[in-house]
This record gives sequence, structure tokens and C-alpha cells, in this order.
Amino acid sequence: MGLKRYKLGDLLEVTRGQSLAGEFYAEEGKYIRLTLGNFDYANGGFKPNTSKTNLYYTGPIKEQFILEEGDIITPLTEQTPGLLGSTARIPVSGTYIQSQDVALVRCKDGMLDPAFCYYLLPSSSVKKQLAAGAQQTKIRHTSPDKIKDVVVDIPDISEQRRIGQLLDAITHKIELNRSINQNLVSQTTLRLLVCSIRLP
Repeated sequence: MGLKRYKLGDLLEVTRGQSLAGEFYAEEGKYIRLTLGNFDYANGGFKPNTSKTNLYYTGPIKEQFILEEGDIITPLTEQTPGLLGSTARIPVSGTYIQSQDVALVRCKDGMLDPAFCYYLLPSSSVKKQLAAGAQQTKIRHTSPDKIKDVVVDIPDISEQRRIGQLLDAITHKIELNRSINQNLVSQTTLRLLVCSIRLP
């Protein structure tokens, strides 16, 4: 498998989200604003943000920032060490708003396979380059331009697709097993609770 070196900017577009005014944050509404809490740092991927209640946004929104199912996002701010380079996929269309701390990643046709890209960005090589180029403040930041400056070695598009499909299949299996394990834990906890209630 031959590899070719590129800058990510040759392979994809990276855009910053909309600046969302806090006065329009709400506890209910039609649109949910994306935050860094939507990145599952421990397991990878997307997760609902349960740390806040005012996640809805009722202010004016540009249509380009309302994301579609399968869109790939990556953080521009690092609240947790190692968060830069993480990726998540939007689970449903027309619900989530891209905020300014979150970048949207769009692959160039014929250059970078989206599934392959999803696993490429969190690779140790990419994360190290992003960490080295991040602004050194208490909370580190990167930018679309810095992401596009990252250098990667990748195979041709057909091999990317094969690898992306394989990694997606493995990820799906892991998520399925994790869900089964969580259900088993929940059922066991419920049984123990019921038994403790029945005991004299």
C-alpha cells in the first residue's frame, strides 16, 4: 500500500461555526447548539450533552450552520487535554447548530473518503501536530487554518474507502457490545433493587 503526503487543506474544507448570543439560549426549542460536551472523549464519537439545560437556541440562524446527518465535526477549543483532533458525526439532520467552538469538516470528492477522514483526524500523528500548533493558553485553541496545515500520509481513495468501511464496521460492533453491556448492568441493578425491597 503506497502512501502519499498531503496537507489536510489539500484534502478537505474546515469551517468555523456561528457565534451564538447567550441571550437566545433556552431550555426548549427547535434547534440545539453544539458544544464541546457533544464529543465523547472517552469512547469517541457523538454524545448528547447532559451537562447543561440551556442547550436550545432561539435566535436567528444562518441555514449553512444547521447540520445534516453524517456531517463530521471537530473541536476548535480544548477544555480537556487531548480533545483537539476528536471527531463526531451528527446523528440527525436539521436539529444541531454548529457553534463557533466547533468546526465542520467536508472532504473533497475523490481526494479523501469521509469515513477514512473520521478516523484520520483523531490519529496520534494529527493530534500531536494540532497540540504543537495550538495557542498556549489555559484552554488551548486551534483554527480551521491550523487544521488544514496538518501533514498526513494517506493511501489512494479506493484503499481509504476499504479502510473506512472496515473501521466503521468495527466501531458499530463496539457500540453494539457497549449497549448490550450497559443494558445488562441496568437489568442487574434493577434485579438487585427489587430483591432488596422484597427482603424483610
